[in-house]
Amino acid sequence: MFLTDERGLNFKPLQSESSVSPVIITRVLVEWNEGEHEKYDSRYLCDLPEVHKTSFSAKKTRQEAISLFSCLEAFLAEEPLGPDDMWFCPSCKEHRQANKKLDLWKLPDFLVFHLKRFTYSRYLKNKIDTFVNFPIQDLDLRKYVKNNNGQSYVYELYAVSNHYGGLGGGHYTAYAKVGDLIGLTIYFLIDDNKWYHFDDSHVSSANESELQDSAAYVLFYRRVRSETETQTAEMSSDMD
Repeated sequence: MFLTDERGLNFKPLQSESSVSPVIITRVLVEWNEGEHEKYDSRYLCDLPEVHKTSFSAKKTRQEAISLFSCLEAFLAEEPLGPDDMWFCPSCKEHRQANKKLDLWKLPDFLVFHLKRFTYSRYLKNKIDTFVNFPIQDLDLRKYVKNNNGQSYVYELYAVSNHYGGLGGGHYTAYAKVGDLIGLTIYFLIDDNKWYHFDDSHVSSANESELQDSAAYVLFYRRVRSETETQTAEMSSDMD
């Protein structure tokens, strides 16, 4: 392991007595030998999206955006566990590197996506301002569901929670289709088919073009029934 500057030009070995200045950007370079490469599979690191830059003022632009699908695929991707979580093999009686994998078997009628907007380390806390491109209509998740029971897994957005600011202080707002909010009473004329912006006590109409923003923090979706499911529900209601 070596310490290097921001440009990666000067190297010096990382030792127990090495000092790091808190006001200067310092990078740690790890050199892997052949034995370490054989012991651990680090190829998955190349597929991880960049969520943090060393500059505190660095922000993702729309050109550098990632999609909600890429976030979901990263969440479901198989990944090797670290050396502290190695699996003990009952056959060879040795600890081996294990892999972790999450799958979706079935999805509910309402989905909530909680985007990771804050990153923490021992010495650093930072707000992630990456723009996540999420669909408003026709969020199709069928290919991610293992249980292929013919059910529709297409969703539409009905609310967004936004966070502005950093860790020291921030402000929350929301977008929502008021007609989809059960039990909410608002004392002015509304159109159930339109979006509204909620900012503390101030409520105003909004356009769909305003919803997709780097401040989006929590996304709320509801499942859109297929024609077959709708017809079955109507027949069941008529029989009742």
